[in-house]
Amino acid sequence: MNINKESIIDELNAILTSPRFRSRKVIKTFLQYAVYETLAGRGSELNQQKIATQALGKSADFSPTYNPLVRIEAGRLRKLLKEHYADPNNMSAVIIVMPKGKYQIDFLPGKCSSNTTTPLTHELVPPFTEGPKLFLSCNILDPQQQMTAPLCHRLHSGLLLTLSHFRNIRLVTQKHNTDYVLTLDIQSVPDGIELFLLLTHAPSDELVYANTLHLPAAPSKTDLNAMYLHIAANTVALHSGKIIYHWAQYQLSLTTPLASQHGSLVHYIAFLHNITQDSFCTALNTCQQRLKHFPNDDKALVIFARLCGYDHVLQYHLINHLEAKWTYAARKAMQLDSENAEAHSIFAHNRYFLGDSELCRAELEVARKLNPFDTSIEYLYGFGLYLIDEAEQGIQIIHSLMQIPFPQPDWYHVLPFIHAFNSGNYQEALTRAERIQHFGYWGEMARCVSYFKLGQLERSRQELKELLDHSPLLLDNSNIDNRSIFSHNTLKPIRDTLKGIKKMAGIT
Repeated sequence: MNINKESIIDELNAILTSPRFRSRKVIKTFLQYAVYETLAGRGSELNQQKIATQALGKSADFSPTYNPLVRIEAGRLRKLLKEHYADPNNMSAVIIVMPKGKYQIDFLPGKCSSNTTTPLTHELVPPFTEGPKLFLSCNILDPQQQMTAPLCHRLHSGLLLTLSHFRNIRLVTQKHNTDYVLTLDIQSVPDGIELFLLLTHAPSDELVYANTLHLPAAPSKTDLNAMYLHIAANTVALHSGKIIYHWAQYQLSLTTPLASQHGSLVHYIAFLHNITQDSFCTALNTCQQRLKHFPNDDKALVIFARLCGYDHVLQYHLINHLEAKWTYAARKAMQLDSENAEAHSIFAHNRYFLGDSELCRAELEVARKLNPFDTSIEYLYGFGLYLIDEAEQGIQIIHSLMQIPFPQPDWYHVLPFIHAFNSGNYQEALTRAERIQHFGYWGEMARCVSYFKLGQLERSRQELKELLDHSPLLLDNSNIDNRSIFSHNTLKPIRDTLKGIKKMAGIT
């Protein structure tokens, strides 16, 4: 007998908020994941590896053979469920059971079940925001070169571990169950090892990215880490990864409605590649709707917190009570997934916004340690150090980061512009300003003050006019909730220069 799916979800929520389960974060996540996977028709596919990596936050190299985590937590879950339903006051209409020997959930009629049932004909929406699935393959091109076999295994394991730190992709172990295939072909050459990197989109067989990398014959850990950083920046990093952007565009191109578990991430990526107020509003509205229905969606919380940061940096003033909402989303995301480097990074940004430089630095360090291969986190680490008065160390990190060959967003040039301008190197400031073309008002503002300092007054006035046409309230300090961007000490020289240009141009 099929049981109404709404009744199952009601019972699940009742269990998760009951006294026995309330403080059991791991077990609650385990149960929620198993229930939703079963209702989605994937219960028979549940195994220790999948539960550990997709529900419990373990890396792709998790081994059930050496780590009994899932078996232990499953035993605890079964015991708690048994105790929950043994309560004589429990009058549940549905009983949720995980039978021994499997992880698929059984749904049984409870004490107050109705004879009227509804078949489970509709696919249930997953409770967490999901990104693209990725399968990694590492191959030796020449079977005779068996000397490369240990290196092949080492690269495959190392790259899997690296990619597992990125929360916006899902690593899978089966090629037929993926969105993208990342293939690393290895070949010995006279001066070392050559690696051919191919990224293909599985549904269309489209080649998304290709590159050739080189390693010494006996690569050191430093050599390998540099390669992992290069690959991650070009494939899975949020702001520059080919997988992420291609997947978002593909999802938007489909004639079928965008799945709600993808919406927040898809529209956020679309905003990052087309930074306008309209694309920001679309991303914000989609994310808010997602969190309305799934308030514990940790990835959506991270995206919302990121959007709070952009609302401040771009001075859109579209999020009311910015300070409170930003702080709540960042803190909640960290509570739900303490190993998420992005959550710590955005919380650090939030702490700087609130003037807590000490905690800002501490959270930046945590984020960098959790995922040392995420270029966007490394950028925010350098930017954060610069803002808390460690300018030389901060700008050096940014310059080192920009030496890595990957498609760097416009905003990577913002800090080098600020540093050059505040150092009095106005020609370098202008060079950097001209690289900022699609990041809100920043390009016009940077060019305006740079031209002015270089004595090109007419061009400075033109940039100022365009700046104020698009951002008339930029120099208005009256919005306390969202705070003026110029309340930060680093930007006060730019503010003073803009005010001088306005006065000289007779603009009130």
